[in-house]
Amino acid sequence: MVRLKQRYILFDILYPPSVESSESAEFSVSESSALLTLHQTSPASINHRTLVHAIRKSIQEHYGDFGAGSAGLSVSIKYFSNKTSTGIIRCGRSTFHTVIGALSLIDSIEGNQLIIRCIHVSGTIKKCEEYSIRRSRDLMRLISKDTTRKKEEYVNSLDLQADEFETVEPDLDMD
Repeated sequence: MVRLKQRYILFDILYPPSVESSESAEFSVSESSALLTLHQTSPASINHRTLVHAIRKSIQEHYGDFGAGSAGLSVSIKYFSNKTSTGIIRCGRSTFHTVIGALSLIDSIEGNQLIIRCIHVSGTIKKCEEYSIRRSRDLMRLISKDTTRKKEEYVNSLDLQADEFETVEPDLDMD
């Protein structure tokens, strides 16, 4: 008996700012604000079922009946978190390239403009989970480092302003 080989795809959903929103002005202010703008929590309308439906629809549209027959039936979502907008998809080893292509071609789900990005592909779900945890820690470090740098710049600017006040000698002549 032959064992079916599977692949696990770690993905995340990014929410780009729309052109007419005020978020686009804040987007380019700093790296941390850009990261926080892109990595938002997913709305409740995006769940396991809507994601699987969107993936199968994308495979059908872009790869036709052959793609839908070979890859579409073996696709299942093993994990998805609305808080982190991160998920893990299980699919067949021979069709994971098709699934990754279909993921990258999805541009909206339930009326929400989004970008689905494949982050990691692995043969086991455990390695995907470990990579996701490592990546989340790195993102948090990056955001906190940028925030710390801003605080230091602010404190330094306050120190400079305080130095300017100290160098000004008051005129005590009261004629």
